[in-house]
Amino acid sequence: RVDDKRTFGLMFRRSDIYLDYAPGDLYTIDAGIMFRRYIHLGKRKIFALYSDLYAGCGWIYKISGKYHYPAGVEKEVIDDNVGDARFFIGWHPGIRVRFYKNLHIFAGPVLDTDCLGLHLGLGF
Repeated sequence: RVDDKRTFGLMFRRSDIYLDYAPGDLYTIDAGIMFRRYIHLGKRKIFALYSDLYAGCGWIYKISGKYHYPAGVEKEVIDDNVGDARFFIGWHPGIRVRFYKNLHIFAGPVLDTDCLGLHLGLGF
């Protein structure tokens, strides 16, 4: 935490990325850096808008559904291989509501090179 408006951090995650064109899954271990910026709404700072930006790299440790067998012929559908690196970048804008001291919930959309979705969390 730099101040009450800015935070830098390291992120570590395990991802399961579903590829609907295969169908199959990529399983990765990822590491990266992130930056969060708050825009406080009101003097009591109960509500805040925030923006997370992050980037990093992951390692594929498992793949399911790499091959498809139409009419008994093996066809490679997923180009990635175990051991490959995958770079990612993403943005999580959202809103935070503080309840007691720094206990808060936050939610918003996820815009990432691997997915589109929603996020919801509890912070303290």
